[in-house]
Amino acid sequence: MKKLLLSGLAIAAFLSVNAQEVIPCHTMENMEIMMQNDPSLREQFASWQSNMKKLNEIADNNKDLQVQGGLRIIPVVFHIMHIGGNENISKAQILDQMVILNKDFRRLNADTNNTPLAFRPVAADCNIEFRLAQKDPNGNCTDGIIRKYTPLTVNAKDNIKALSYWQNTKYFNIWVVKSIDANGSPGVILGYAQFPGFGSPLTDGVVLRHDVVGSIGTAASGPFGTDDGRTLSHEAGHWLGLRHIWGDQNCGDDFVADTPEHWDANFGCPTFPHNVNSNCAPGPNGEMFTNYMDYTDGNCKNMFTLGQSANIDLILASTRLNIWSAANLIFTGTDGSPAVLCAPIADFYPGAPLMICAGDSVLFDDVSYNGQVTSRNWTFTGGSPATSTDSIKYITYSTPGVYSVTLTVSNAAGTNTSTKTNWIIVSPTTAQYNIWNYFEGFDPSLSSDWFVFNKGGDAVTWAHTTLASYWGGGSVRLPNAVTSRGQVDDLVSPSINMTAVNTPKIYFYVAFAQHGSTDADALRVFVSTTCGENWTQRFIKSGSTLKTVNPQSGNFVPTSNTQWRMETVTLTTYAASPNLRFKFEFTSDGGNYIYLDHINLTGTLSSEELEKNPFELNIFPSPTEGFSSIVFNAGDGADLRIAVKDIAGRELLELGNGNFTGDSYVTFDANQFAPGVYFITLENKGSVVTKKFIIQ
Repeated sequence: MKKLLLSGLAIAAFLSVNAQEVIPCHTMENMEIMMQNDPSLREQFASWQSNMKKLNEIADNNKDLQVQGGLRIIPVVFHIMHIGGNENISKAQILDQMVILNKDFRRLNADTNNTPLAFRPVAADCNIEFRLAQKDPNGNCTDGIIRKYTPLTVNAKDNIKALSYWQNTKYFNIWVVKSIDANGSPGVILGYAQFPGFGSPLTDGVVLRHDVVGSIGTAASGPFGTDDGRTLSHEAGHWLGLRHIWGDQNCGDDFVADTPEHWDANFGCPTFPHNVNSNCAPGPNGEMFTNYMDYTDGNCKNMFTLGQSANIDLILASTRLNIWSAANLIFTGTDGSPAVLCAPIADFYPGAPLMICAGDSVLFDDVSYNGQVTSRNWTFTGGSPATSTDSIKYITYSTPGVYSVTLTVSNAAGTNTSTKTNWIIVSPTTAQYNIWNYFEGFDPSLSSDWFVFNKGGDAVTWAHTTLASYWGGGSVRLPNAVTSRGQVDDLVSPSINMTAVNTPKIYFYVAFAQHGSTDADALRVFVSTTCGENWTQRFIKSGSTLKTVNPQSGNFVPTSNTQWRMETVTLTTYAASPNLRFKFEFTSDGGNYIYLDHINLTGTLSSEELEKNPFELNIFPSPTEGFSSIVFNAGDGADLRIAVKDIAGRELLELGNGNFTGDSYVTFDANQFAPGVYFITLENKGSVVTKKFIIQ
């Protein structure tokens, strides 16, 4: 009996930062991506820069602005986006980050003595305190930490924000992820923010890698130990309107008068005074590499300036005025009211439906949040044991089926229950189909023995449609145009016994359009011999290599067979597999609708059969009552003639006559013939290969 280890306590394999460039902040690059996706934002950013310059002039002439209004409280919510690994960081690690953030903005950090003497006169207490929210948007008790399972936490983008978001005028949203998408760069990104008043309110906030949150937990054991929780201090500066100290260009302008001119970003921890390029004019004290808005190591940063603080004050008096208002502090419970015990919110891992073989075990982990759990009760339908009160428990599933799991958790403040239906899919060790030639045409529907997994939680996924098909009355479609970028959806086949097949291959038809030529949506095909527990990729096409028609702005619906393309997936290493599944995985990147149809898993039966059929001639589906495909391997090239003959040997239809190369196919409409037995013949230089098929 195998045990499937799926615990949030599993040890993570960290990135080797020696082999990859560390990019401390991706704010400007992410802003550029936003402007590419929405060109109207370029004008908005130009207006923002103009306004920031005006604010700088006001702040420069009003040095006492930073003390006006006294202490400002900003409500914070952390959205922990995880897949059950160590990226699901502890509350203690979040609280540690909050202490660091508040000390940095109040200049109460212990390393203020490391600020060079020349810079100390302009070092500022920004009069800001960040507090975890105690009330959620519905007025319910919260500890300011939300936890959500999503595969989008890997190489996260802005699309992850829609999965968990609180109104930006009331809360400072911070999303914690496993890793951040580098948009083609080989670097490792630590975090990024969105400037106040720029872009959509629905993406306003900060995204952080889990291993730069605070200084304990994964931040202590990870590869960025010199960060000391200062990535959030830097990104919160952006969120409050501050630019990089070098102005994002050589000797650029950060719109702050008392920060010296910088040639470029600084890394590591330079020695004072530091002036890397005489073309800039930082003055006798050199560049202010200890500023939080530089790229130096976290343990080298220790100050904001009076000018930066004055700019923040003006942002808090305008764009971000409501968030620290007295009314909002009451609304979010951050007005100084004593903290109260919150009822826990039930949650557990595995956080997505799971496929296993009968007889295997699953490790369930209680990852409930919001309040300390004092009691719990599990119900494992179909499992052994069927109930438990443990926080972590192995459960064995011996009988094939689809089962639900329920967890109820309680404390003195209340009780909460989470039931996840159809959560554990247990497959028999014997395949569902003991045939050598499996076909699925999705006509009249999507068979119940196929599974659909909507990994990202969007409202749409693979589903049967009658709007288009390669043949027959239906296909499966994913309305990709209305999904989020990064959304992943799986379509999983039933299990098939291939022990009699020597050279298995999957043939399928796809129809897909991009919206624009830069869309990089990807279709992958995976194979599993372990009931879906583990998968191996065998096929991928993306972007322009996946499209079957030119980009289209409207919702794509294929209108003819010429808009479909047959694909072939070779599975030679899986010959004679007794229990094989395959799945189609689609990852969205803003493209159009995608359709699949006419899926066939087949192969030759034996070496003797192969000698009789050197071109691996196959026809599917058979029996047929509509469009059929004839598939063959012409090798390096051959002059082939293909025809349909009746049982008496009379030729009824020529299907092809010419040069073919490699895996090839032709199609024909079987409806033109009466029901009965027919033959496909393939002739090449006197040799003839014949294949029988049936028309219903």
